[in-house]
Amino acid sequence: MGRVWKARDRMLQRDVAIKEIVPPPGLTIEARQELRVRSLREARAIAQLDHVNVVRVFDVLLSADGDPQIVMEYVPSRSLHDTITTDGPVAPVRAAEIGLAVLGALRAAHRAGIMHRDVKPANILVGADDRIVLTDFGLATAVEDVNLTLSGVVLGSPAYVSPERAMRGTVGPEGDFWSLGATLYAAVEGQSPYARPSSLMSLTALVTEPPPAARRAGPLAPVLAGLLRKDPAERMDADAAEQLLRAVLDGTPRPPIAVTWRPAPAVPAPPAITVHPVDASDVPRSSAPVAADRAGPGPARRRRTWLLGGLAAVVALGLAVGVPLATRRASRPAGGGAELVDAAVAGAPSTPGAAPTTAALRPISWSVYRDSSGFSMPAPRDWQILRRGQRVELREPGGERMLVVSQTDSPRGDPLAELGGPAVSERYRDYRRVELLAVNYQLKAADLEWVYTSEAGTAMRGRQRTFTTAARHGYSIAWLTPESAWPAAGADAFREVTAGFRPASTADGATPSATPDRRVSPSPSVPPARSGNRLVGVASKRCLDISAPDSPDPVRLGIWDCRDDRASHQLWAMRSDRSVQLGGRCLDVLAASSDAGAAIQLTTCNTTPAQQFTLNEAGQLVNAHSGLCLGTVGQSTANGAMIEQRSCSAGTSHLRWTRR
Repeated sequence: MGRVWKARDRMLQRDVAIKEIVPPPGLTIEARQELRVRSLREARAIAQLDHVNVVRVFDVLLSADGDPQIVMEYVPSRSLHDTITTDGPVAPVRAAEIGLAVLGALRAAHRAGIMHRDVKPANILVGADDRIVLTDFGLATAVEDVNLTLSGVVLGSPAYVSPERAMRGTVGPEGDFWSLGATLYAAVEGQSPYARPSSLMSLTALVTEPPPAARRAGPLAPVLAGLLRKDPAERMDADAAEQLLRAVLDGTPRPPIAVTWRPAPAVPAPPAITVHPVDASDVPRSSAPVAADRAGPGPARRRRTWLLGGLAAVVALGLAVGVPLATRRASRPAGGGAELVDAAVAGAPSTPGAAPTTAALRPISWSVYRDSSGFSMPAPRDWQILRRGQRVELREPGGERMLVVSQTDSPRGDPLAELGGPAVSERYRDYRRVELLAVNYQLKAADLEWVYTSEAGTAMRGRQRTFTTAARHGYSIAWLTPESAWPAAGADAFREVTAGFRPASTADGATPSATPDRRVSPSPSVPPARSGNRLVGVASKRCLDISAPDSPDPVRLGIWDCRDDRASHQLWAMRSDRSVQLGGRCLDVLAASSDAGAAIQLTTCNTTPAQQFTLNEAGQLVNAHSGLCLGTVGQSTANGAMIEQRSCSAGTSHLRWTRR
């Protein structure tokens, strides 16, 4: 609801930023006046704060229509969001520096009775002088001014909003700390912990799923674990967060630190969410400690002190969990493409009584497996290959890791419902679901992550993606590994396989055979584009370009000089389904985002609106999902400038393309 302009203060001879409030179309006179009051409140809120990490407000002007224009300090900078999408995730130490600055700004705001309510990477500016500034207090709420709302408008960013605010509308400092945790997670991982293709899916995941483990956090892991606690009473407070962030910056071993989580006001616990009915005898015994913890707000629940330091990573990963063994349930007959796989089947190598550790795992040497049915994927070299009908198993020699791909000619309509069905839990001893979510992949897809106990007594973890590639063809890919090895050798391996998977283009009806391709490089190849059109930027005179056509999904897009020797990088096919394709992959908005500034990538085609584009009469390439236009980051015209989506400002040549 606003645009920001760079302007010149002629009186004081300084550059300023002016935030122009642009009312949404269709507002009534009353709603428009309410928006003006809200905007003036934003200016009042920021003006109360005198902190180096908060943008300063100089004045408020009124337009001819009476709409406010807030005159603010101009900070030459780019947002943390732009940094992540352009340069990739930042190092944990750099994230700690940013976190300390934002934490200081939030503490100043909270002392003034102001909650930010929209902390996210797009609202954090990193200045040319390395100053870090928290901006856009447009959602800020003063304690004495809580009765103003815009009816029907959902405020905040779903991927960064706190659980208590999403479920109960509770606003407080703890909510800002959660958003800070999600922001720092995005800084080191590249996306927020609850980034999903739609706002509804983000909110659903926020309410029903635990935060995923941060793989690249390193010494920042204890901070993320503390800030992303769903119960605000157990969430890390500002003092504890500052202490641990400074420890990350020190970069030297420190003695154990006693850190106290400050309790928040008691709130009713949300009701448990049940996916399918189960008998009491079927409830895994490992859930008992959780039930006991929810029994009442005892002293241990209201105030908890953790010993951090050498054991911080163990606490953050939640490894101190004992799971008693239970009787193995009878296996179900082999089914369709969504059948869950079990590492403990006849003939599987195992080591009874000893669970492999991360240190004992051999590093994976990647090759490309090509199946005679037509699909290909990255796969560990020299693993044993076993075919069982329409299923291929690749097993680690002498270990318990396994990669399984199954396919079907009769996929079910909803992979999410299929993986969430009651039959799943019956196939595994001590089965416990970790995560279930829909993903933006192929035509329709869902991921399930779960833990269980193998016949050898090993705590195992698996992740499976079930998806359709055509009306009558679907696949499931599953990666299973000892749970202790999952942080180091699970999630990354699963991502490697799914990113490089290429489905069969046609079904020939032949009985498939298992044959690894030993001649190819570790990265799956993408056939070069042979025909199509170049999309040339009007402002840059350069072509929409992919730097490395052979790179696995996803690949960021940029612009480059239009050259004949880069035909495989620059010839785009604009299909009747409104997809824009190169080498069999599709133009796509990262995470199906509707936000301005979201990155544009090349990835596996899935026919969703996030992959549908129209070249309109003005020469703008408009995304069907977001309604935003493609342009270069910062309106750059240089070779290598990255592509993002922006508001379709009429007449802006940086957002216009010609096809030739």
